[in-house]
Amino acid sequence: MKRTTDLIMNILRAIALTVVVCLCHGCNEQNSPIDQREKVYRAFLLDGNRLLEKKSYQKAADLFTEAIFSEPEKAEGYLNLGIAYVHMEQYKKAIVDFTKAIQKDRTLAIAYANRGIAYDHLGRHKDALSDYQKALSINPEVGKGPGFMERFLHNKPKTPDLRERVKFLEETLKTENS
Repeated sequence: MKRTTDLIMNILRAIALTVVVCLCHGCNEQNSPIDQREKVYRAFLLDGNRLLEKKSYQKAADLFTEAIFSEPEKAEGYLNLGIAYVHMEQYKKAIVDFTKAIQKDRTLAIAYANRGIAYDHLGRHKDALSDYQKALSINPEVGKGPGFMERFLHNKPKTPDLRERVKFLEETLKTENS
């Protein structure tokens, strides 16, 4: 019930934000309804990311869902929703959303890397390795940010970077196949 109420409040907030922006700036050619939808989308993403930082993962997921509702063709909403699901340890849901992000933008290396992390948590190491390799082939710098892998592979004695994890999985899978 609370989740439904929060969702309704987020929808009302988006509508109110759109109305306020239109009234303040006018919806003209330079400030079209499409621009307004983009502003609402960005506001949901920004608020959702703030909630992620505060570890309010479900509330962040609700805002990312609203972002997707307002701009369903954009990859970033799906990516962020997937990240929220990873934080909530809902890896199967995360994989679904990372896959949607990838379908929207096949060059989004961070979506492949994060989907790899979700696969890794589920023990689907071949899928994880494939996604990590794809992410690195698109952008060799992906996953180098501070704490990228340690956010998700915190149970390892030494948290690897993405390249180290790829090497580890390649060796593990070679041993398993021998």
